[in-house]
Amino acid sequence: MMLSSFKMVDTKMTVRMILSLFVVFLASRAAAEQVPTIMWSSQSYLHDLPPARAGHSLSPIDLQHDYLDTIIGKRPQLIVLFIQDKLSLDDFSQYGDVYDGNSNGGLFSNLKSSMDRAASSLVLSTELPASPGLHGNQVATYLQGRVDGSVIPVEHSLTEIRTDGKKLQLDKNTLILVRLPPAEGSIEESLKRNNDIIGSVIKSLPKELDFTILLTANRPSKVSVVLPSHDSLSSGRHLLGDFDAIDDSTYTFINATKDSSCAVYLYATDVSFLVAKLDESTPFEDTVNLTGLVPASQTVTCENGTVELALKYTNVGNLKNLDLVIPFDVTKRQWSLGNITLQYNYQSDQQTIRGSDKLVPKFTTTPRKMSYHCDKPNKFKELTTDKDNNTKGVITFQGLQVQPVDIENGAFSYANECVGFFTAPIWMGLLTTIILTLVLAFGVMMIMSLKTMDRFDDPKGKTITVTATD
Repeated sequence: MMLSSFKMVDTKMTVRMILSLFVVFLASRAAAEQVPTIMWSSQSYLHDLPPARAGHSLSPIDLQHDYLDTIIGKRPQLIVLFIQDKLSLDDFSQYGDVYDGNSNGGLFSNLKSSMDRAASSLVLSTELPASPGLHGNQVATYLQGRVDGSVIPVEHSLTEIRTDGKKLQLDKNTLILVRLPPAEGSIEESLKRNNDIIGSVIKSLPKELDFTILLTANRPSKVSVVLPSHDSLSSGRHLLGDFDAIDDSTYTFINATKDSSCAVYLYATDVSFLVAKLDESTPFEDTVNLTGLVPASQTVTCENGTVELALKYTNVGNLKNLDLVIPFDVTKRQWSLGNITLQYNYQSDQQTIRGSDKLVPKFTTTPRKMSYHCDKPNKFKELTTDKDNNTKGVITFQGLQVQPVDIENGAFSYANECVGFFTAPIWMGLLTTIILTLVLAFGVMMIMSLKTMDRFDDPKGKTITVTATD
């Protein structure tokens, strides 16, 4: 009896432990796809907004409609948006001395002092957008499209803006956009540098104007989840999974949207540009990594069955300028990628290369309601090279997914994969089936070749004797 009781207790403890680990696992996955959005204001209206519930996070739509629209509606005021590259709520616990009641905020000292002086404040946890992109950039885009005043980008302080001749509009909402520098060196050094910039900008705000300040990030810094599969990628789920791994190999996502009927999504895990000097005496070749870089400009045009995406990169290492034009031919049933045009200006200590090229893609056509996905696309065939300057430029993509038409719900449609009819898994299955079939056929033949004896020994009759001779 006592033994059975111990077994029951042991079983219950095991079940509870498994459930606890499962809950922790789910919580870690949820936290992995969230970034903090902190807001504080010189007015008290933030107290009237829905408070954050423990364990819950806001969707990007809820953040826009329930919070950002309210902030925009309070005019006139200054709206200051700080965008950090990576930030998680755990960073405040680890580097903010939150467990010390007499602390000044640790590496977030300027943030803490400003929030302490504010009339109202909120700390929210926001989910990453469903479409591949960066949360902070999408918040900035939303605010830029709705403020009735000017949008002022800031490097370090408002003093620089005033010297540039830009003035604040006191009768309208003015958005001050501060993109904090990405992490360099240790996390502590990066947070300290960003804390100094936040303090410098806040001290430069005019005392006579009301303000609302927001701090958010493009992606979380504390993550330990697995990247989604290609199926989830093509169905529009989050593309950002293992952000710790993305520290070493980031990604590129282009969201070029003109209106609801004219937009191009392009995602790639690796983008590189190869430039070469085709000189027999002094050949030269260099590769410039464009992965994770935001183009200096991106535009999309749609007319007469053609969608054209134009990207411009400037001052990327020795690559001073790169103009990339990607056309798409769209019909009623399908779309295809046209010839890509490149114009580039590369300057280094060894070479100065200026030229233009046309590249022919080897992509198959894709149905209109689908995106195109390929982990390792074939290299573009060089249609023409700059013969005058004897140069060559080639753009390459890895982990590419693109869709130039019929984008719905802000996400890629189901993907048309670039695999052929016989993929590696199909070959493995076929070979295994053939081998097992041959083994089975051999076994059946062996069984069918068995023959029974035509004579049997009768105990009542004469004994069968078999003479054996040498």
